[in-house]
Amino acid sequence: MTRIIVPVLIMFLSFWPAYAQTGSSKIGVVDGEKLFDQYPGAQDATKKISDAQDELRNAITETEKIYAEFEKQKKSEAEKLTKKKELQVKIDAKAQETKTLIESLSVKIEDEILAAIKKTASEKGLDVVFDKRAVLVGGTDITDAVSEALKKKPPIAEKKE
Repeated sequence: MTRIIVPVLIMFLSFWPAYAQTGSSKIGVVDGEKLFDQYPGAQDATKKISDAQDELRNAITETEKIYAEFEKQKKSEAEKLTKKKELQVKIDAKAQETKTLIESLSVKIEDEILAAIKKTASEKGLDVVFDKRAVLVGGTDITDAVSEALKKKPPIAEKKE
């Protein structure tokens, strides 16, 4: 009998510290999608990204027109190839600029939302905050408080790089 009790007791005691800690932790939850949707800074950044993508599409269309006109001029294959490479370099530069803008704004949005979550969690005395989708039951929902904090921030798209 003691052969069974001792291992069970040892196992119970080894998990006791973890059980005690989780029992005293205050857990918060946020709806990440709702925060993104309601954050005016994210909406502004999304508009700026959309505008940049439109500019890239327009640049590609314009480049295609320029090359089509160039081909009509009966230039040599070498000249056509040179012109094509020249135009491709311009498009690649514009595409890289657009990609950099998207990455920069995405990081800023994520940082702003995370900072607001941390600040609100600290103010409410929460130890851990999870996305609502990861929690089945429980937790203090701080989504609205974080959303209000985010609404007070200046738009991301207007901040200097």
